Amino acid sequence: MLFYVEHVGRFPDEINHVSYIAYLEKSHKIIPDFKNMTILEQTKPVDNNSIKNATYTFGSDFNYLGHPPLYYQIMRLSGAVKIENNTVIINFIKLRSFNIMLSSLAILLILYIGYSRIGKNPLLHCLYAAIVVSVPMLAYDSAGINNDTLALIGLSVFVFGLLRFSERKRNFPTYLIISLGVFLSFMSKLTAGLVVFISLCIYIILIIIKEKNAGFLISRKLLATFPVYAVTAAYYIIVYFQTSSIMPTYRLLDPADYYASGFYVDTAQRTHMNFTQYIIYFSKNFLITWTGIASHVSLLKVGSLFSVNNIALLLLLILPVILLFQIKKAIKKSSITLVAISVYLGVVISAITQCLRAYNEYVNVSGYMGGYQSRYYLCGISAIGLGIVMIVKNFLEDEDNISIMNIEFESRLTLQCYQSKTGFKYKKAILYSICLFFILLLFYEDIIYFLINFKDYL
Repeated sequence: MLFYVEHVGRFPDEINHVSYIAYLEKSHKIIPDFKNMTILEQTKPVDNNSIKNATYTFGSDFNYLGHPPLYYQIMRLSGAVKIENNTVIINFIKLRSFNIMLSSLAILLILYIGYSRIGKNPLLHCLYAAIVVSVPMLAYDSAGINNDTLALIGLSVFVFGLLRFSERKRNFPTYLIISLGVFLSFMSKLTAGLVVFISLCIYIILIIIKEKNAGFLISRKLLATFPVYAVTAAYYIIVYFQTSSIMPTYRLLDPADYYASGFYVDTAQRTHMNFTQYIIYFSKNFLITWTGIASHVSLLKVGSLFSVNNIALLLLLILPVILLFQIKKAIKKSSITLVAISVYLGVVISAITQCLRAYNEYVNVSGYMGGYQSRYYLCGISAIGLGIVMIVKNFLEDEDNISIMNIEFESRLTLQCYQSKTGFKYKKAILYSICLFFILLLFYEDIIYFLINFKDYL
């Protein structure tokens, strides 16, 4: 993250996010009047020499960010944005450092989740650690000023709470952790909230099937956390009455400016695609933004999606599907797998929803061909990591059980027993080699590929 701050910069919509912080600093409102937010304009060019004391004024261009204000209120605590008369003074180094601190807390929690749940196999820990830090946009996005950081914290807290619940640590702190995960996710952005909502619904269904009991839904400990959920709902109710939508959009808040912006394409200039063509277009770009860096500065990997530059990162999205074939075993035995399945499906269904929403926007409203960024779902990386590790762990345990059964069955036949042990050792060595190669490939496809191929440094 420090490397990206120092040498790359140009983070996604950073000035819009900073403008949101500055608006709150000036207005001292808890919930902003979204229709009155504008984007800051430079009073003089900002470079590395002036980045600690950059000066701006509020411009006339509309700030289309309609996200909840919690992240921006937290960022105000950095003291990096000051208002003097009509001048906004921004210390970008302090502001980005504060965001990096928040991102680091999220990563530490994600790593703790793996450390405390995976077991004693060091290779599985290495595999999990590599997965949760190797998607290129994760470190890059976390280095800039962006509310994706709060989404990463929220989903990680939510996953941690579900894991505790699955382990039958069903005390008040567990219910509180889950409610805080829901609150932080919904108060970061609606996309993260949708992931949490879908994940929670799926998890509740699976846990009821597993335990054949839904009594936890009327627990006093759950009812005690109701105020947290009530505050979450209250925010969206207030915003709905203010803007006639739970998610204020550019088109809704400032139609004239929207139709003059790059988010709207005149009908005569639009590229026309049918549903199938659009799904292919969306999916391809979704995967490209997962394997590379896409922002105001980009390093998108050229060539086949299944080349050595992309394949390990793409497998992070595909491999957890195997969990669906282990769901019966998970319901009977593995609490971790249930959580991983639920959150992974939450991510997948939310991404599909995003695709359908983008298609409807493209066809019926704007002709806009964006809206396919995959970074919105990096908040669920802990569940993806846990899911893949549990697939490998389940395979190793199955082999262990088969080996033990063979040894017991053939205990009187020394040669066959030896062959059984030897065959298992070979299979285990092959699987370990694949995991090690996969880990190295993840590191190559992330920072090593970036260092080799990126040239446009600050």
